[in-house]
Amino acid sequence: MTVLPSASTDHSHNHAPQKSVIIIGGGFSGATLAYHLATTTDPAKLKITIIEPRQHLGAGLAYSTEEEAFRLNVLSDRMSIFYDDKPHFARWIEETHSLNSDPEATTENGQTYARRSLFGSYMADQLAPLLASGQVQHLIASATGANRNSDGTYTVSMNNGTTLEADFLVIAASHPLPALPAPLRALVPSGQSHIAGLTANPYQGDALKQLIEETGTDSSVLIIGAGLTSADMVAGLSQHGHSGKITVLSRHGLRSRPNLRLKTGELKPPRLFGDFLNPPETSATQLLRKIRKTIRDAALQSIPWQSVIDALRDQGDAIWHVLPLSERQRIVRHLRTYWDAHRFRLATQTDDVLEQRSRANTLDFLSAHVTGASYADNGKGFMITYRRRGESMTIEQHFDAIIITTGPAHGDIIGQCAPLAMLHQDGLIEMDPTGLGLHTSRNEQVLETMRAISKDGSITDNLFIAGPLARGTFGELMGAPEVARYTQRLAEVIRQAVQQPLV
Repeated sequence: MTVLPSASTDHSHNHAPQKSVIIIGGGFSGATLAYHLATTTDPAKLKITIIEPRQHLGAGLAYSTEEEAFRLNVLSDRMSIFYDDKPHFARWIEETHSLNSDPEATTENGQTYARRSLFGSYMADQLAPLLASGQVQHLIASATGANRNSDGTYTVSMNNGTTLEADFLVIAASHPLPALPAPLRALVPSGQSHIAGLTANPYQGDALKQLIEETGTDSSVLIIGAGLTSADMVAGLSQHGHSGKITVLSRHGLRSRPNLRLKTGELKPPRLFGDFLNPPETSATQLLRKIRKTIRDAALQSIPWQSVIDALRDQGDAIWHVLPLSERQRIVRHLRTYWDAHRFRLATQTDDVLEQRSRANTLDFLSAHVTGASYADNGKGFMITYRRRGESMTIEQHFDAIIITTGPAHGDIIGQCAPLAMLHQDGLIEMDPTGLGLHTSRNEQVLETMRAISKDGSITDNLFIAGPLARGTFGELMGAPEVARYTQRLAEVIRQAVQQPLV
């Protein structure tokens, strides 16, 4: 095993020793954090290294896809590496003429929903100068382990046989993959990574193209899960010429709602509407009542419900902060599905595909859950048994193909990520009590916030949690604007920690 040197012993310009930080994960969260750290910190004081297996930083799972039908579900002028400069991506698009090859990106009313892959290119472009200058080092590898040493530093091992040491460690790992529903697990023999007709990781490479090659363009497809990813799958299948029947099955039968479409002559969407902080609610029930009343009040002023949901997003951190843990847990158990359907909205182009297929009777949404699964007797496809919500009888139906889009298996984030499993075994990290990610500190004191909370409840001062994995503590942390705001703040927290003497 090769041990790469730590940067903490490098004396530059006769100043204090240079300190070092390792960021595990180079998707949007990790790359954005590295950008803000590198552009505001003296490189003589901090060495920044990202461990990320993809060739380019900033794309991650969400923006590395090459599927042309997969579009951002947020308008391009609201996506940015800078929270306070949301049109930055939109300006980059204009400067690089990136939409010349994508005439369908802009709708008839002038709203632009770029392809997901284009945002990945934008992120890579932002990091490129920092990589070229050496301010950020990108190790193209996967982290396979992480340990805290006796002197308080960290050693991270990688799948290329090397290890690296650092004074600070940031967990910016990707979302865990969706978990197979229990009845389907028997279909996948141990050690087998691919079953013809079954797509467990819908964003992997040419998953949809391969599925159609295996089952045909007229195949019957079951999509389990009804969120944004399932909508992407419908749009992607259609892009590849699929015309067979698609059934989307989820427990509540809710499909993602569409983004607001501007009316003819409108230049921008209505303002955010709703104040949920004066006073703040400390009950999930009372908060829900306030949201419903605010939507009714907005309608009386011809303001759409989307403006209320966007106000909720904008105030989400503060709203979540004042809710007691028991009320947060109630929201996760009972309201999360409804929130997701209204918060994670569809690009106009994607919504159009769903509407067209619904009218053509090639797309159905079912409120049901799977109770059984087996291979069809003829060896082609699957027999799926499901029970509709509110009914006792079960229905058995044949499908040629199955796609799993149930969303990240947040409860298994530690089990699916080897470095996290090791840190957890050592008692340094724990699941958040809401089940949404890792237990993270929140404190007005800079040197006590955004850090991992250990099993014994103590704060590990040099172990930080970045991005959506901290949303159990900080609430709304799934969208690019919220993550950009969080990582800018985290960069400031780490900068101040760097100024402290090593213990």
